[in-house]
Amino acid sequence: MARNPDAPEITFSEGLDLPDGRRVRILAYSDGSVRFRLDGTPYVISETYLSGGPDDHAIIKLSPGKQGSNAHANWYRDRLAKIDGEQPST
Repeated sequence: MARNPDAPEITFSEGLDLPDGRRVRILAYSDGSVRFRLDGTPYVISETYLSGGPDDHAIIKLSPGKQGSNAHANWYRDRLAKIDGEQPST
């Protein structure tokens, strides 16, 4: 498959293994964008902080779970079901 000539080049790629076995990959691109890839879906965005100054930080927090405000409880319930050999509820 040919690469899109208009797509930015990857300038950095680094993987990280988390203590529970999940893997995170961070990619940086020539246009200044950053991409995060994380195993162990599903996740929901539970916090974002995006601000404007050059000394500010961009923070994105992903929580395990399904859609909705009860994301962590859903993840915990499904994790227990998986341990007990049951089919997680949807």
